[in-house]
Amino acid sequence: MSTSADRAVILDRAHDLAFRARALAQAHALSEPAHAYRRWRVARDEPQHPVAELTTWAATAFLTGYCVRRVEESQVTGAEPPAVRPPAAPPGNEEWEQRAVAVADAITTDRTATIADHTVVLAALDDVIGKEVAKRSEHVREQLSDPDWAAFERFIAWWVLHGYAIRSAEG
Repeated sequence: MSTSADRAVILDRAHDLAFRARALAQAHALSEPAHAYRRWRVARDEPQHPVAELTTWAATAFLTGYCVRRVEESQVTGAEPPAVRPPAAPPGNEEWEQRAVAVADAITTDRTATIADHTVVLAALDDVIGKEVAKRSEHVREQLSDPDWAAFERFIAWWVLHGYAIRSAEG
């Protein structure tokens, strides 16, 4: 059983991981195949978005989730986030999507879906999701009902996890 001190250490480590991921995202740190995949996926979903901003927010959430995995990789190796390295033969978009969905589905139940401390990575992803949602709150919260706001939160969470999962599938 974890103590409150243990929980504080986990949250501190998670906050650091999330902070570093947001900083790395400022450099638009996607590999070319991941960037192409993100363009494909966002464009595919765009017609379903009721407001244009959702496309931009999805792309940003994806990027930040991707960077969580890159920073996690650096924590395991002890080096700066490794240079993006695309797979030798990038899979097709649908295949990559299937791989990412499998990783994203496993992240909450399979401790081996992360390469660093699972609890810290989950807390960091929660931190990133919370910040992504909070950044959008002033733009849309008052316009949405509680169920629509909850759907928006799930939308952002999905894109963050999908970005994380693509990097995981890539590496």
